[in-house]
Amino acid sequence: MMTTERPLAPISSSSQIVDYGSTTTAGAPESESKRETIQAELFQRFPSFVRAREPQRYTRITMDSVYKSDSRQKLLRLEFFLNVINQICIGFVTIYMSWLTLRTGLEGTGLHAWLVTIGFSFFMAQGVMVHYNGNVLTNHYKRTTKTTIHWILLTLGGGCGAAGALIKMIQKGFLLQSTHGKLGLTAFILCLLAMLSGLSALFSSSIKKLISPLLNKTFHNFIGFSCFVIALTTQYYGYQTGYFKNRSVVDFQILMKCLTLISLVLTSYGPMKALYHKLKNIARNFN
Repeated sequence: MMTTERPLAPISSSSQIVDYGSTTTAGAPESESKRETIQAELFQRFPSFVRAREPQRYTRITMDSVYKSDSRQKLLRLEFFLNVINQICIGFVTIYMSWLTLRTGLEGTGLHAWLVTIGFSFFMAQGVMVHYNGNVLTNHYKRTTKTTIHWILLTLGGGCGAAGALIKMIQKGFLLQSTHGKLGLTAFILCLLAMLSGLSALFSSSIKKLISPLLNKTFHNFIGFSCFVIALTTQYYGYQTGYFKNRSVVDFQILMKCLTLISLVLTSYGPMKALYHKLKNIARNFN
């Protein structure tokens, strides 16, 4: 006959354990240490798994930082791309105007046109973009090097631009009736003020008892940026003068106007961004 096996009774802390391989008699109680050892072995046979959950707050912060970093990189690439386009526009305007004025002779209006183009459209445009992080030409330089380049470019730009404007004003006897002439006079005055405020900003630490360096540099940025905007607006109207109309076709006049406006807009982004941050710092300090 077949015998059925009895199921083993579960072991509990109150059960008596019989060791058939030892000299202990059946039914004898086990010691406390022996019982704890057996219970530990049985517990290890059935491991339990605890699901580790990362805090949602930590995960959210990490994803936000990654997203912001990725967005910042995309914005920087876009700024680099737009700056390359801006450099092409500046280069084209400068090269063409230099070729046009040198071909017809650097005297009178030709000298005026060449000096203001070199001064405002090239040197000053490059100077106001030196500290801009999206500038592909100066992005890798240290801040001290950028500052030195900034002063050199704006000194050359202000000198050439002011000289070119002064030549035309002397020719006209300072009687400027056209929009181009009036804007040119305004740009000339702002250029002189920008150069003076630049000297003040250069020695801002020495005169900080009279005016705070933040206010000093903010005023310089505002005057310099205003000068640049007025100067390129003046150049835009300069393409409508007889000197340029008699030496170029209508389509090319439109092209030069468009390139000058594109250069004005793209160049202004960096200075406006810097001016905005300075104004925020002023508002924070005086509140």
